[in-house]
Amino acid sequence: MKTKRLLFFTLMILTLQIGCVYAVRYDGPYHGKVVDQETREPIERAVILGTWGVYHYGLAGGYTTFHDARETVTDRNGEFTISGHGLLILSSVGPMDALIYKSGYTYYRSGPWSTIKTGLYSSKDVKWEGNVPIFPLRKLTEEERKKQLLPSEDDVPSVLMRQEINKEALFRGYSPLP
Repeated sequence: MKTKRLLFFTLMILTLQIGCVYAVRYDGPYHGKVVDQETREPIERAVILGTWGVYHYGLAGGYTTFHDARETVTDRNGEFTISGHGLLILSSVGPMDALIYKSGYTYYRSGPWSTIKTGLYSSKDVKWEGNVPIFPLRKLTEEERKKQLLPSEDDVPSVLMRQEINKEALFRGYSPLP
């Protein structure tokens, strides 16, 4: 009996040391809808970039490294779906973070997707229809468009997002991202 207990506690300690955040969880799919904040009309072709990080824990704290990115665009109803990673067992891959961007609008950046409902890392403006979050983006005036910071090149490991950001860069007279 003592041997089984010792083996159990040894495995638990090893699991904690390698940085396992979740024992078992299902990741995705992620659904949402993007609308104009004022008119509530759907925004077509808004780009959604989902990124995942791997959590690394150590004695002095922890950090996250890039794991994966997936992107899509909204359909004519403003709706989108990004597939997740499916069943994750003893994984330190965190939930998806999202960046939602459409040229001429404010953009939305979430913390972990699981915190959107709480408003902990995201805008309190996000509404819910059942289990689907509705992301309102505010249309910018020409003056606001010139002042708004664009997502940084480091935040954009994707083709569709770069294309959308380049539309805005060209509007402002900047050089497009490579």
